[in-house]
Amino acid sequence: MPAIINNILKRIYYCSSLNSFKKIHAHIIIHGLRLNNLVAVKLVIFCSQALGHIGYARLIFNGLLSSANVYLWTAMITSYTHQHSELAREAIVIYHMMLNHGTYPNNFTLSTALKACSTLKATNEGKQIHVHSTKLGFNSSIYVQTTLVDMYAKFGLVEEARYVFDNMAVKNVVTCNVMMACNVKDGDIESARGMFDQMSQRDPISLATMISGYAMNGSILTARELFDQMPVKEVSSWNALIVGYCHGGEWDQSIKLFNEMQLNRIKPNHVTMAILLSSCGQLGALRFGRQLHGFLHKICFLKNVYVSNSLLNMYAKCGSLQDAHDAFVDMPEKDIVSYNAMITGLANHGHGEEALELFQEVLERGIQPDSVTFLGILTACSQSGLIDLSLYCFECMKSYAIEPSADHYASIVDLFGRKGLIEKAYNFIKRMPVETHAGVWGALLNACSSQNNVEIGRVAAEELFKIEPENPGNYVILSNIYARAQYWDGVREIRCFMRGKGVAKRAGCSWIELNNEVFEFVMGEMGHCLSEEIYAFLRQLSLQMK
Repeated sequence: MPAIINNILKRIYYCSSLNSFKKIHAHIIIHGLRLNNLVAVKLVIFCSQALGHIGYARLIFNGLLSSANVYLWTAMITSYTHQHSELAREAIVIYHMMLNHGTYPNNFTLSTALKACSTLKATNEGKQIHVHSTKLGFNSSIYVQTTLVDMYAKFGLVEEARYVFDNMAVKNVVTCNVMMACNVKDGDIESARGMFDQMSQRDPISLATMISGYAMNGSILTARELFDQMPVKEVSSWNALIVGYCHGGEWDQSIKLFNEMQLNRIKPNHVTMAILLSSCGQLGALRFGRQLHGFLHKICFLKNVYVSNSLLNMYAKCGSLQDAHDAFVDMPEKDIVSYNAMITGLANHGHGEEALELFQEVLERGIQPDSVTFLGILTACSQSGLIDLSLYCFECMKSYAIEPSADHYASIVDLFGRKGLIEKAYNFIKRMPVETHAGVWGALLNACSSQNNVEIGRVAAEELFKIEPENPGNYVILSNIYARAQYWDGVREIRCFMRGKGVAKRAGCSWIELNNEVFEFVMGEMGHCLSEEIYAFLRQLSLQMK
């Protein structure tokens, strides 16, 4: 490699901004190296992935189309695949452009294009590329075939994934892990375990997949047993079990497992921290969440936008908006997820005006809002009673190519309900072009409860009984509506119906954080070793309040 090229490639990796990158690019053009494919590949990959400027990377690529080799085409396809958004569709477009230019793909090109199809859930395009890879003779490429198994698994096409897997001449541990994960996702734990037991070689991902499989399918004890049997526990296995506890609603156990992880001197990664912050948010464990924040500073994880966004969500869910704001301001870079966390947190805690101001900042900075952004804005409008603005924002979604979901419709129903416009809310639901869910009818039922509207309340409740027949809250709300209307036959009817269906009101439950440990209390429970002292103290507090 000529010394000048080597020197330029080294300088690229020290770029921290697009401006400094452009200076090096200009230097390359001046020295007549613009058409060098090796240099071009490095430029495209660094600009799109390290600097995050996919647009400028595309400009570089477009200027080299006539001389691009398969490595440069693959670099551009890879850059778009890493976007994990609708931009990933360009990866498929460029793949077809490459074929039209007469350049044949290699196994990395095909695998990257297939990954783009997976990201986009582009089933037809994925199948077309599969056929093309077969025609080109890539049936023996373990890299391409493994990506195909993974793609079909992500499409939910288990039989197709299994067909590719079964017809592979050679399989490695990665291939088996992908097929195991496919079985786990399909709920076929037995097949996954069979494959796991037959594997001559296992890696940490194999174990993490099985632990996750058992945990996510309600067998958390089996997951823990498998975890405890492991002679060496990698961070991926700890993460899998922590996720399992969270999935089962055992948030306190996830925090205990992290403490155990610390005692074993296992260094957490960004996935661990994001999961734990989510647990703190669900439990309202603000003190422990703040300790995690300090820990993140210590291990320099706050530069990771994924972790920082989880931190924002945790503070917002705990109701500590000042902490959330401070963390938001301190973020070195913010994406739409960061703004969504703040907007949603402000909206949910009654700070509608601040949420709307932040939305204005999103638009001014040229950041593309997504469906979550609009859900937060509609919630802010609902909390503030801004009907006209809410309906305007609802209509604006289409200009951003976002189709309103049932959650967005539920926010509008909630707003109408808060304003006492029950008939309008009901008519709005009847005109919905998407299928309703419990959130929509639940918003209407709650509105009917606050306005004592028996007739529409009954309609909303009956819809909810169909959607979630085991939820006792809906029966209780309708019973209370009947009671306030002195419709005692209706109250008796609801109680009889609940007894007949075996539906019982769940006991109230709360958590308290003490000395870095989260304790759960269930109404009427006497199983705690200090129950007598606890209830005696509660009685004393009750007397003082009177």
